[in-house]
Amino acid sequence: KRVIDVVAAASALVLLAPVFAFLAMSIRLSSVGPIIFRQTRVGLQGQTFTMFKFRSMVVDAEARLAALQAERDAGNDVLFKIKDDPRITPIGKIMRRYSLDELPQFMNVLIGDMSLIGPRPPLPAEVEMYEDRVNRRLLIKPGITG
Repeated sequence: KRVIDVVAAASALVLLAPVFAFLAMSIRLSSVGPIIFRQTRVGLQGQTFTMFKFRSMVVDAEARLAALQAERDAGNDVLFKIKDDPRITPIGKIMRRYSLDELPQFMNVLIGDMSLIGPRPPLPAEVEMYEDRVNRRLLIKPGITG
C-alpha cells in the first residue's frame, strides 16, 4: 500500500504542478498571509503531525471564530461549520467547492504521515472528546479520502 501511495502522490504532485502554481499565485494575490496552511492533526497510533492545505481563510480565522461563536452564542463544544463563513477568502470558496485546498496533502502522503485512503485525520481537540470505541480509528493511517 505504501508503494502505491508514494507513486500516486508523486505522480499527482507532478501532474498537478500547474494547478498548484495557479492556486498559489491566486492565494498570494487575493489575501495577506502564507499560501500553505499548516495544522496539527492526529494520525496513526495517536501521533501528531503537521497537515498541509492551501490557505482558504483569512490569517486570523481562529480569533474570528471565537468572536463568531460568541456572537451566535454557540455555548457548547460541538464543532460546527458556519454557513457562508465570512472568514473564507474568495479564492478559498472556489478551492473548497472543488476540494482543491486539500491538494497539498499529497505531500503528507509522500512524507508518510497520511495515506491516499483512510479516515480523515482529526484535530487533537476532537480526539480528546472521543469515546474509547472511536479511538479505534487511530489504529489506521489517516487518508486524504475516507
